[in-house]
Amino acid sequence: MMNNMREVSGLTDNKIIDFLDIKEGYSIIDIGGRDGFFSKKMLEKSGDVTVVDLNDVYFDELKREGIKTIRADMCEYSEGSFDLVFMSNVYHDLVNECGGKALKNIDKITKRYIAVLDFKPEDTTFGPPVSIRLSKETVIADMKGIGLKLIKETELKYHYLLLFERQH
Repeated sequence: MMNNMREVSGLTDNKIIDFLDIKEGYSIIDIGGRDGFFSKKMLEKSGDVTVVDLNDVYFDELKREGIKTIRADMCEYSEGSFDLVFMSNVYHDLVNECGGKALKNIDKITKRYIAVLDFKPEDTTFGPPVSIRLSKETVIADMKGIGLKLIKETELKYHYLLLFERQH
């Protein structure tokens, strides 16, 4: 089912990884990275990727691939410091489940960039209910509130992808 959703939503290509312009040596954390779909592609570019997820069912496989893993709840997790914090179809859940606490924790672990890939607030036959999806304007306002500036954005068929940079 998950792979079918990726095919339907256009997430099977490298547009997202190319958009992020990942450099060798970047430390990256993939929040809610599950099976490492994006993590594996990011690892090829940076060499340093960590997946944090509540569900550790894929961790053994990810570790064999060279990806670090942390079993944690982002409502509580705020350790480490990463060049890029990446969230795919997760930010809406964090906001709805943890409110400002998740954003505060994300802020603590972000050295330089945050990338948010999430569903547009439009009705689709898959994905989360429209009632919990966030507009990109909401995400932009949240990130601005913690000192990040939108530097790049793109629209996909069912998603938006936003890249923010910390302002010093």
